Amino acid sequence: MKYSDAFVFDCHVHFGQYYDLYYRPSLVVKALYRNGVRRAWVSSTTACIAPDSFEEAQYLSRHIDDEVEEALAEAGKCGMLLVPLYWAVPKRYDNLDKVDGFVYAGFKIHPKIGEWDGKIGNKLLHDICTCAARKKFPILIHTGVDTIDSPSRFETYFANFPDVTFVLAHCQTAREVIHLFEKYDNLLGDTAFCPLDNYEQIYRAGFGSRMLWGTDFPITHWYHGIRDKISLSILTENYKNTLVHFKSSKI
Repeated sequence: MKYSDAFVFDCHVHFGQYYDLYYRPSLVVKALYRNGVRRAWVSSTTACIAPDSFEEAQYLSRHIDDEVEEALAEAGKCGMLLVPLYWAVPKRYDNLDKVDGFVYAGFKIHPKIGEWDGKIGNKLLHDICTCAARKKFPILIHTGVDTIDSPSRFETYFANFPDVTFVLAHCQTAREVIHLFEKYDNLLGDTAFCPLDNYEQIYRAGFGSRMLWGTDFPITHWYHGIRDKISLSILTENYKNTLVHFKSSKI
């Protein structure tokens, strides 16, 4: 990852409802712009809300589309390029047909949200990879230290869809990520909530060029910010602090 362009592009940005806080799309885009970000992959955390019915799922889907449109409109005003990722969730009765008719240009998968182990989840995952291969879309996958979100869980898809670019968000664990990087050329990682030790291990293993700058912003604010306040100045400062923290790496 080259510092000359790393922070101009952020591959891991969110907006929408996150637990008790709502991050307005236009506010998030403005905060990114103030920190020098000019390109970003974005997805809505509103997708994490589990619907109780098909009707509620349809409402959430329309609301998320509206959020994406708001983000794109704000980006257009300041000359930013946003790539909206479709956050697929099995429980939301996902239909990938809408990806063809809307502005989405990639996918987000979170193994801990939705029932990915069942028949519906497995079919959806296969359909996502098939669609991504056809449309040349990237797939951003949450990874973690548990079996359910281990990156190795998706190895069959890495092997069967060599033309799809998979990005392992958070790079957990470093040992697994390095092992997979050694086997598959279609894998990248991101720095979002990636422990600096993990990043340094990956860099020393020779895979620094496979790492994308990502922040998980504004989830960084939810964990480390002033929880009862959301303003442009507060979000702008939070993103700036994320940059400072990463630059403290020994690499």
